[in-house]
Amino acid sequence: MIITIGSQKGGAGKSTVAINMALMIASSSKDYHVALVDTDKQGSCIQTLHNNERENLNLYEVQNKPNRLIQELKEDIIIIDTPPHSHEVMHLSAAVSDVVIIPIQPSPLDIRAARETVKALEVIVAEVNPRLQCRFLLNRLKAGTILAKEIRETILRLYPFGILETSLFDRQAYKQSLITGQSVLEFDKNSMASKEMAGLVVEILNLMA
Repeated sequence: MIITIGSQKGGAGKSTVAINMALMIASSSKDYHVALVDTDKQGSCIQTLHNNERENLNLYEVQNKPNRLIQELKEDIIIIDTPPHSHEVMHLSAAVSDVVIIPIQPSPLDIRAARETVKALEVIVAEVNPRLQCRFLLNRLKAGTILAKEIRETILRLYPFGILETSLFDRQAYKQSLITGQSVLEFDKNSMASKEMAGLVVEILNLMA
């Protein structure tokens, strides 16, 4: 299974999602061999995890033609963190993926900015990879607000892609865990962030079940 975390919008939380998914899947079972592919020049995934490796999690760094590397990998699950403002990298990653997850924050600006990402993915589905599944992920929601329902309705009205049932909220655990290169599950297994991310992993894996 190949999963691309993609958005042309910077600051959407792609790296946080990619790192947590990779760590949580790798720790859930030794039967899963996971690859985390960092295609961003900033190297956020590589820098965060370089001293906290797992025996069944391999890290790769590639900035050009990521599809070539991805097609050579043998891991069971491949997660690709893509940079913002790079159509080519996201296009090439999505072209060889099973699923693209599009993190989006609850902001009118972020929703409008998703238009370019959606247009690019529509072309890929139509012309290159018709089996590709694309899903929005509501990210950094504020707890205690009713924005989630309104944001969901707006996205579904504007765009052709579905929205994952799991939402991620703006919680300190996501930031604190990354300081030590941990997933939110390792940082605090009883936290709400841990439960959210676990739900996200299950939902995404079930897309290909």
